[in-house]
Amino acid sequence: MTFSRKTALLSVLFLALPHLAQADGRAEIRARCQADVKANCGLVLSSSKGLQCLIDNAGKLSAGCKAILQKASCSNEAPANLKAAFTCQQ
Repeated sequence: MTFSRKTALLSVLFLALPHLAQADGRAEIRARCQADVKANCGLVLSSSKGLQCLIDNAGKLSAGCKAILQKASCSNEAPANLKAAFTCQQ
């Protein structure tokens, strides 16, 4: 099965942050960060690498992507590296 680049990027964003929010929250993360992943990370097939790329490029992310990652970092289930990179802001 062949995946298009867009499908692969969306898959990574969906998988990268599974514990951070309800289904609606994941959709919002995908929507707000899709362009940032494409611009800064290229094709990423691993959820951990996708998240790490967003963290590594925190200074380059759009305001919308940063805001949703800051919100996601408030979750008790957020990965430690996300909490370290993005201060919780609800």
